[in-house]
Amino acid sequence: MIEISNLSVSVKGRVLLNGISAVMEDGKIYALLGENGSGKSTFIRALTSYFPDYSGSIAFDGRELKTFRQKEREKLHSLLPQMLPHFDLSVSSFLSMYPDGKKELSKLGLGYLLEERMNTLSGGEKEMVFLAFALSRSAQLYAFDEPEAGLDAMYKEKTENAVRRLAEGGKTVLVSFHDIGRALRIADGFMILSHGELVFSGNREELLDDNVIERIFGLKRALFTDENGEKHILFI
Repeated sequence: MIEISNLSVSVKGRVLLNGISAVMEDGKIYALLGENGSGKSTFIRALTSYFPDYSGSIAFDGRELKTFRQKEREKLHSLLPQMLPHFDLSVSSFLSMYPDGKKELSKLGLGYLLEERMNTLSGGEKEMVFLAFALSRSAQLYAFDEPEAGLDAMYKEKTENAVRRLAEGGKTVLVSFHDIGRALRIADGFMILSHGELVFSGNREELLDDNVIERIFGLKRALFTDENGEKHILFI
């Protein structure tokens, strides 16, 4: 369990996060929503030790994050960042940094990329390689910052399946989304940030009952039925 209490982050006098409190349970997927500049990436980076000077508390199973040594922190979380770095080496060499890297890429059905070079991959292929890298690390929290941005339907499905697999294995998963429909499809819990503050935290039913999506994002709710007769909510 990860407990966040009154978390605040400021950089050069600018408040990026202000007084956030939330709880994330093991074995669940949490969607992080918010407009551009709302603080989603900052929140993820705070949980993954990139902002060591935060105020408030971030506790992993009751122990404050700041009390963990660097080697211990590396086992707490695995991050797939929004901006991916560039490497001029083979996919196989990159994934060899962790023993299960190549295996995770094969689980994604993309083992054929192993002999390719990182700087020749398409954007979607590169995202999948970094996803495999993140999956290969043993951690308590897996944090993905806009992992589906720019992906086609096939890669989105692969990402979704991987995220579900982590949660089924008892891991805590935090995923930031722009697509509210995708978040509703995947997540168990939801957090919405606005101007660095947490304006909603709850489950799917609470999110839909609270009309928070309409209020925060200015969207309208529509109901449609798919070819199998199942009803779905769409925000437009």
